[in-house]
Amino acid sequence: MSEESNVDNLKRFVQRAERIVSSAFWGWMTRKRGQSDMARIIAGDWLAHDGLNIDELEAFCLNLRLLIQGRDGFCLRDIGLIAEGWESKHDDLKKVIQDARAELHKNLAFRSIANIKGEGEITTNKELFDLVFYGGMVHEDKVMRHEFDRLAKSGLFSFFLFQAFRGVLFHYRNCILHVGWASLHWLRREGYVDDVE
Repeated sequence: MSEESNVDNLKRFVQRAERIVSSAFWGWMTRKRGQSDMARIIAGDWLAHDGLNIDELEAFCLNLRLLIQGRDGFCLRDIGLIAEGWESKHDDLKKVIQDARAELHKNLAFRSIANIKGEGEITTNKELFDLVFYGGMVHEDKVMRHEFDRLAKSGLFSFFLFQAFRGVLFHYRNCILHVGWASLHWLRREGYVDDVE
């Protein structure tokens, strides 16, 4: 890819990362709230949490999808590849990106607090995230949709499903925050900061 294309992709990543970090949903995630409506959750409404705006959650997830899927040229993997080509004077920023991505992959491989598999089997954070994210949150994968619907309407278990999903979102957000920070600093060092909105 050309330098111009790489710069454009870095800018797009930084802009989307800022949307993630400053989103209304993330504000909801990080502030004190009232109690979840357990009666509604047990009745099958897995998102009956105090002050949760479903549209804000979906907007957050759609922005996240752009940063984790490799179709647009500026996902986490693409930014990692761009950073590999940076001059050695930017090794500190490259390391931030490498470390953030490695930490994300490590956390995704950990056991989830909610097991969506059979007894005696282990569910990883990545497996749980993929089921919720692609089974109904931002996509309706034909294979995952039925299982997502079953779990989201499973009463009390759905409360734990949402808590586990929220936990994985923190891992993604932390990685995106660090990769965005390093990308922005590279853009500043290279004199492209005026073009970042």
